[in-house]
Amino acid sequence: MQASGQLEGIEGPLFLADNESEWLPYFISRYDPAAHPLMAKVIVTRRGQKPREVVISWDEYAEDLELNDPAWAEKRKQKPMSIFGAEVERHGYKVVFADVVAAAFPPEPFRVPDEVPAAGWDLPARDWFAEVKAADAQKLNALYDEAREAGALAKVDGLQAAIMDRMLTLGDPRSAPKPTAPRPQGQPRRRRSKPKS
Repeated sequence: MQASGQLEGIEGPLFLADNESEWLPYFISRYDPAAHPLMAKVIVTRRGQKPREVVISWDEYAEDLELNDPAWAEKRKQKPMSIFGAEVERHGYKVVFADVVAAAFPPEPFRVPDEVPAAGWDLPARDWFAEVKAADAQKLNALYDEAREAGALAKVDGLQAAIMDRMLTLGDPRSAPKPTAPRPQGQPRRRRSKPKS
């Protein structure tokens, strides 16, 4: 965000310990040493805009983190000010600088891998990706129907994206092969002239 030259300032993070306390730049639990802040906030100011207050709740973020990485969730519980503070700051930047973040990290289109995955991966019994890569438009439609009926679109990670990407590639006229058939030999057709009246 600083590299964009648009960041004027950030205030916080500030923490709310419970429903009866004030927003403070630190968190200390008076009753329970294992407690955590209820909420955290930052105020981000972008050049030419009003300051924007961004608030997140511990429970919303904890729910996502515990599903993804239990080790990170444990570290977060041990250091609620530094970890939760960094989370709210990062979220504030994402909200206020959404256009900058999107331009800096564009989504990458899915491509069918050219190589077989490394040993140790669980490979599906059928090599759907090789079939997708080799299929023409008609075969690809039939392959999609087979995959849907077999439940492979849900079971095989990335299969649906690979099929859609291949469909787009096949639909691109620049990717179509040039005709190689020779022109018929013979006399060129003569144009008939219109009779003069």
